[in-house]
Amino acid sequence: MATWNSQERAKHRIMNKDISETIGGKPKLLIDIKGWLIYFNLIVDIIISHSRKTQNTTSLWIENDLTKFEKAVLTIEDKRYFKHAGIDFYCAPRILKQLIMKKRLGGISTIEQQYVRTVINKKERTIKRKSHEMILSWLITKRLTKKAVLRSYLSSAYFGYKLNSCDDASLLIFRRSAVELDQEQSAILASLLVYPLPKQIVNTIKNEEAYKYKYADDFFNFTAQEAPNWTKKIRVRKEYTQRLIQAKKT
Repeated sequence: MATWNSQERAKHRIMNKDISETIGGKPKLLIDIKGWLIYFNLIVDIIISHSRKTQNTTSLWIENDLTKFEKAVLTIEDKRYFKHAGIDFYCAPRILKQLIMKKRLGGISTIEQQYVRTVINKKERTIKRKSHEMILSWLITKRLTKKAVLRSYLSSAYFGYKLNSCDDASLLIFRRSAVELDQEQSAILASLLVYPLPKQIVNTIKNEEAYKYKYADDFFNFTAQEAPNWTKKIRVRKEYTQRLIQAKKT
């Protein structure tokens, strides 16, 4: 099984500054249609470039079919992934409810939107940011395949402290790459997208020679010593993911 070193993964790190500064700033007027078209297309070019740089940086890219891990991610994060074009309008009622109740927008992102957010490094939950994110997500579907978007995202997403790809996290926890994971391991790794590995757990695993993974309980018993609250959350999400996967099979 091929693996990639930190230098190769460093080629696709996310941006550290506002992306608008990179392309010369945003249009000053809302009615500047031409300016906004240029603005969004320049950002799309940056995202496409990022996607190309992620190719072959993780084990996912060597597989033709979706892996168990990728299927677990789609099950828990975006079950209608192959049925929408970056914007899932089935989430519209939830968005409207959050706006009415004046809650922060969250929990309604497609994989494309999560990938856009990862690349441009915009985390604030506002209507303006969400609208820009949705436009960019729709635009990248015109230039990237669904599989490329999914694998680019998982090859650069944040899975925990200094873990910026699925293989980074998988190799640390399971001592194997993401394509080699079984269903239970895939559910754990997919859950890290919502509950990333805390710094103290990452450092403990790296420094603990006695750490050995065989079953999920081995991992949870180990992490419970360092972060009991986090362990409870990740265990619940992992079990929920497995139930959804099993429900799809029946």
